[in-house]
Amino acid sequence: MMTDTDILARIGEADVAAFGDDGAVRLRGVVDPHWIDILKTGTEKVLAAPGKYGRTQSKPDDPGFFFTEYFMCDYQPEMRRYALDGPGGTIAARLLRSERVRFFYDGLFVKEPGTERRSDWHQDQPYYPVEGRQVMVLWTPMDAAPAEVALQVVRGSHLWGKAFTPVIFSTEQALEFDESYGEAPDVDADPDAYDVLSWDVEPGDVIAFQGMALHGAAGNPTGGRRRASQTTWLGDDAVFARRPGTLEPHFEDLDYPDGTPLTDDSAFPMVWPRA
Repeated sequence: MMTDTDILARIGEADVAAFGDDGAVRLRGVVDPHWIDILKTGTEKVLAAPGKYGRTQSKPDDPGFFFTEYFMCDYQPEMRRYALDGPGGTIAARLLRSERVRFFYDGLFVKEPGTERRSDWHQDQPYYPVEGRQVMVLWTPMDAAPAEVALQVVRGSHLWGKAFTPVIFSTEQALEFDESYGEAPDVDADPDAYDVLSWDVEPGDVIAFQGMALHGAAGNPTGGRRRASQTTWLGDDAVFARRPGTLEPHFEDLDYPDGTPLTDDSAFPMVWPRA
């Protein structure tokens, strides 16, 4: 199985620069097959017995099946093992150029063959009570997916200086944020106006993106499954920031002064440096 040294050797300076400049990068073969097997096992257990944030995002009359879940590390051993012992913290430390990395939370995205429901264009960080440049999301596919089905990111959108109002996927209802948040652009309505990054992916690859990067994904018209884990990581400059509305997923019982680090090791474990 790959060591941290092996993983770091696979992430070149060009990858780090692309993450900083473009807001996203695909990394080839940084997740050992052992971890993919663990994620697949955990995914099937979550589908069979989801937690309180398990959602069917497809509408009743939509073909296919699009499922999401969050906070699986709270109840699912395989998902927690991947998050805390897998390569995510190592990758985050390298791409964020961060001395310390904390695990924040995890998600699951399953699109069965023939699913039409897409993942709308959005930023992740406005859904979090967190500010900072050193916030990274790791999208880990468990199945091979062509670029038109895998996660896509608008190049450089993390540098726009704009925050978009979070929208609940299942209801397409915008949260009650104040007027300082705008509406996310509909990239699909004017694709020539945006430089969209997209990649073919295989199990073992990851797509890493900065928390403010605008991203989305199509449905899954292919004949294969599209399962992906999402894990979110906090670097040195990430601090608590109270949002103007109720979030989903809801980070309960957080009581930090604005602008202070999230230091609760039981809720947000330090994963880098390795213990």
